[in-house]
Amino acid sequence: MATALPLEIYEILERKVGRDEAKEVIRIIDASLDAIEKRAEGVALQKKLESKDELAKELATKADMARLEGKMDADIARLEGRFEKLNQKLNFMIVLMVIALTLMNPVMAEVIKGFMK
Repeated sequence: MATALPLEIYEILERKVGRDEAKEVIRIIDASLDAIEKRAEGVALQKKLESKDELAKELATKADMARLEGKMDADIARLEGRFEKLNQKLNFMIVLMVIALTLMNPVMAEVIKGFMK
């Protein structure tokens, strides 16, 4: 994107050094500004790529997220299995407690004696 020098600069140069020299100076200045602009675009692109690489290293990618999601799913399934086992153990303990309390109850002992006669 070429930048144009203000007309006032050209007019001042034309008065000081003459028309042909002013055109040559303006041409050289324009070429220098174009070179500086191209260099600035290159530096900006380089910085952009460096920032992108830095972010790619620091931030989680979709693959990282998918891997973690799979690991979490496996952990959840493992924990659900453990909860199921604990639930079965708890139910078994409740049944044992009901049986123990029933058998230790004196009234129940009389009922059982009645059945055995």
